[in-house]
Amino acid sequence: MESKAIHIISKFLNPIPQYVLGCLPAIAIMGASPKEKFAEKLAWVLRCLGCPFTGLLYSCNVGKDEVKLCIYWLSSKYFSSTGQRNQQLQQLKHRPVGVYAMSVDKERNEFSNIVKYINRCTARASVLDRMSSLVSTYYILVGIIAAISRTTGINNCEDWPFIPLLLSWTIPAILKRVISGTLVVKDPNCEFELQDIQIIMKPGSESYRKHKLFSVTLVAFVSIVYPWLTVFLAIYTPPIGYYCRSQYLTIICSIWSINSALAYINHLIKEHDVEGNEFLHAWFSIWGFIVAILLLFLALLTNNIEWWSILHEEHCRTTCEI
Repeated sequence: MESKAIHIISKFLNPIPQYVLGCLPAIAIMGASPKEKFAEKLAWVLRCLGCPFTGLLYSCNVGKDEVKLCIYWLSSKYFSSTGQRNQQLQQLKHRPVGVYAMSVDKERNEFSNIVKYINRCTARASVLDRMSSLVSTYYILVGIIAAISRTTGINNCEDWPFIPLLLSWTIPAILKRVISGTLVVKDPNCEFELQDIQIIMKPGSESYRKHKLFSVTLVAFVSIVYPWLTVFLAIYTPPIGYYCRSQYLTIICSIWSINSALAYINHLIKEHDVEGNEFLHAWFSIWGFIVAILLLFLALLTNNIEWWSILHEEHCRTTCEI
């Protein structure tokens, strides 16, 4: 018993695989938040980890314009728009982002003042920050190549890295950081609350609204379906079949798919602030913590393949004969 405990402890002392460390920046980039408190920042990281739709909507649908990036984080109380009937200004009851995206009416706003306040909330990423972001992309791409190569029949006594492929949906956020370089570093709600500013928004054209509906729906579809590529590849890598590895990955992908679907529905219902429904925000963050634990355990399983036998399935015991 004592020798087994020492053996397990020695396994924990093994160096963490490089691809695990390489994927950590991807999670941090996807969950970057301008919130002031550390607890709020951590909750947002966990939410993005537990619900891919949240991070992908910001990365793929908002764009790189500083004004639009800040508008994403503002609550609806800072926006007003003309009504469809009386053309009088009315307080918006939802954020003008995503499916309900609007543009700032430059003619009816003091646009230079808005830009001035927004510039206080944004910064440009340094060259070092942009280049270091590519490290995660490298490890993710290597993980994808390793997974595909294993399906061709190449076999050894090591598992291929599941985690980089699982987190490959974070690539759009990484590329946005590298290409755009614009970061929202201060919560715009704090700045605009001090200035007591109302931003007059202009509804988009019919074609613009249709385009936004399509792009947001596409993001939802990708966030729901794409993670299952990892399960598909795991089925066709040794041991071939729907065994413990595929089943383990199915748990993670099911969490992501269900939460992304819920987030998409919540977005269609309309959100007052960036967190949306407080119950769902807590729900996504809790599941993000659970996913983090599952990914950590998966890293240990991948680095110690004999531990798969803990799951008590015959095909979990990977050996060189498989």
